[in-house]
This record gives sequence, C-alpha cells and structure tokens, in this order.
Amino acid sequence: MRHLLYAGLLASAGVLSGLGAAQAAVFDLSVTGAGISGAIDLALAGGDVTGGVGTLTIGTTVYTVSGLATYAGDDQKFSTGGGAYVDFPGISFALWSGGTSEGSINIFAFPSGSYGLLLSSQNAAGDPYGGAYYSVSLADPPTVPELSTWAMLGLGFASLAVVAASRRKTAIALLG
Repeated sequence: MRHLLYAGLLASAGVLSGLGAAQAAVFDLSVTGAGISGAIDLALAGGDVTGGVGTLTIGTTVYTVSGLATYAGDDQKFSTGGGAYVDFPGISFALWSGGTSEGSINIFAFPSGSYGLLLSSQNAAGDPYGGAYYSVSLADPPTVPELSTWAMLGLGFASLAVVAASRRKTAIALLG
C-alpha cells in the first residue's frame, strides 16, 4: 500500500512540474511548389504569428526568411486546427539573400483552399489576382516529441514497475 502512495505522489509531482506558464508554440511549415521549396519555423502565440525563421529556394537562389514584414495586407494569422493554415491576407516575412534585403514574401490562401506565395520583388502591389505568384503546398512535417514528454512517459512506466514489483513480492510470499 505504501508503494501505491509513493507512486501516486511521484505521478502528481510529475504532472505539477509540467504545469508552468504557457509558452509560445513553434510550428514547422514546409513550403513546396514548382521552382520553390523550403521550410519556415513559425513562432505562434494563440492564432497569431509572432516571428519566423527559415530558408526558401526559389529557382536557384537560396533566401533566408527572418522576422515578420508588412506586405500584401497580411494579418499574421495561422491555424494549426483543421482547415486552412493561413487565410487570404496571409503571413508576411522579411526575405534576405547573402546579407542583403530582398524585400518580403507573403504566404496566403485563396478562397478555394489552395495556397500561394507572393514575392514583393515580382509583385509590388501584393495582389495575386493582378500579378505574379507561386502556387505552393503547405505541410506540417512530422515532429519528434519533446524531452519533457519522454520524461513523463518514463516516470509513468517507472511508477507502474514499482507497483508491479511490490505486488509480485506479496503474491510469492503468500504462496511460499
């Protein structure tokens, strides 16, 4: 019985240690399309994008995505739930190549559910209906669980092992 109490206390301590202040989430976004590919790590707070870093290859040029920008009427909203990741105004980021600013990009969704990417250097007005844009697909690549998740899993299995070991000894003692 004492072992059950210890196992319960250990499990409670583990759960309580995970109850800290809410942290901003990070979402890994994969961008692919004809002549374009890359990945952007989005910093999220609720449904708002608060930052982003990554790389995009457009044609043969590799760009660095760093920070948010104001371009194409963006609203910096992102959804990890079902449906579209971004809405029509989309998310805008600063674009760099070799330490030189190359303007901005905007990732947006058409009402039909398809996605597009605008480059300010190719479409200064930021209007996908009246200028050039790239048709892209957005995906969330598979992730590896955080270290704290593995620690909680290990703590749970250790607690079960303690309880199982104490019950096994009691059963053998009754038979002998």
